[in-house]
Amino acid sequence: MLIVRKTDYLEGKVKAPPSKSYTHRAVIGASLANGISKIYSPLWGKDCLSSVYSCRKLGTKITLNLKDDVWIVEGGEYKTPDNIIDVGNSGTTLRILTSLSSLIPKGYAILTGDSSIRKRPMQPLLDALKQININAFSSKLDGTAPIIVESGEIDGNLVRIRGDISSQFITSLLMLLPFNKEDTKIELTTPLKSKPYIDITLDILDKFGIKVEVLEDGFLVYGNQKYKNIDYTVEGDYSSSSYLIAAGVLINSNIEIINLFENSKQGDKKIVEIVREMGADIKVKKDRVILNGEYNLEGIDIDAKDIPDLVPTLAVLGCFAEGKTKIYNAEHVRYKESDRLRACYTELKKMGAKIEERKDGLIIEGVKKLKGAKLNTYHDHRLVMAFTIAGLKAEGETIIDNEESVKISFPNFIEVMRSLGANIEVK
Repeated sequence: MLIVRKTDYLEGKVKAPPSKSYTHRAVIGASLANGISKIYSPLWGKDCLSSVYSCRKLGTKITLNLKDDVWIVEGGEYKTPDNIIDVGNSGTTLRILTSLSSLIPKGYAILTGDSSIRKRPMQPLLDALKQININAFSSKLDGTAPIIVESGEIDGNLVRIRGDISSQFITSLLMLLPFNKEDTKIELTTPLKSKPYIDITLDILDKFGIKVEVLEDGFLVYGNQKYKNIDYTVEGDYSSSSYLIAAGVLINSNIEIINLFENSKQGDKKIVEIVREMGADIKVKKDRVILNGEYNLEGIDIDAKDIPDLVPTLAVLGCFAEGKTKIYNAEHVRYKESDRLRACYTELKKMGAKIEERKDGLIIEGVKKLKGAKLNTYHDHRLVMAFTIAGLKAEGETIIDNEESVKISFPNFIEVMRSLGANIEVK
């Protein structure tokens, strides 16, 4: 467990952890390219390593060079795995490789994961694949993993799918459909949520030489394309850096976060815009963010449609802001590693937060002060980090369980926070 105590001052220069979203897509893209690709500064987190290990099961040779901070990927045609593919806790790995596993030459691939993964919805993707002659189904026939995928050849040029459950379904199709012999249209039957994650996918596909046209109601993926091998450096992650930004905003601080790019396609760079709107005068340069807190924050209304991973951070910020913070359009946040809306409501309330849970969000009346408490994080890495920031500002001691889950997206989170002066320890 993590013991967090009130901290009065934070100072230092830290490098943002590499982007989780870009690392996943880069290593999987490289597995599809003939030849050797090099992924520099990847995220060595559990989720991204799940993508590495899963691609290896599909026959890709990947060398992990920790000394030079590079993954060397020898891509090419997939092979039929000789065992099940266990994606651990990585929904991104499960969703993307469900489609791509159909590229095996014969037989079946079976994908599963931990208890959380085996509850995540998959049926919209399975239904979409059926429309192009790819046979993939839930072994339990309930739309959840384990997922069994049969080797198959794409047949068809139209896929219709909802856009409001998970952008990962669309990413999965976008990465598969270049292998179709003909052009394929992805038609979205409901508005797209988490659009910035699709922007990241399109950015990575472009790097690998894959062309996709964005349409008013979906996407057109050109057929008969081949992934080209590349050398690629992963940029810093705004989702993970949101905890550092929140800490620097709430606590007396002098913090510089490097490797955060101003022109990034990551949707979660919106954290900068949000904290500014709340009253934090933070400085942004070409590749860094500078914080000199603490700032007096004011509550605002926040549309979380495209920034689901920021919701726990925003909930904590709302607790310390003056007035009301309303987070809405966030029902899809319930289908992450945990039901994050329910978790934020339940756990922050223990700390004295004045918080109300809605079907699609949270309403928070700022109380300025929280008190330390024993918090459950439901094995969810983003809750561990967000609640740690709440604990640094709260009176007394906060005890947070399952601190090891930060290895999923920010493996050295605790060390980085300590280097800034955070009063935290693992017991």
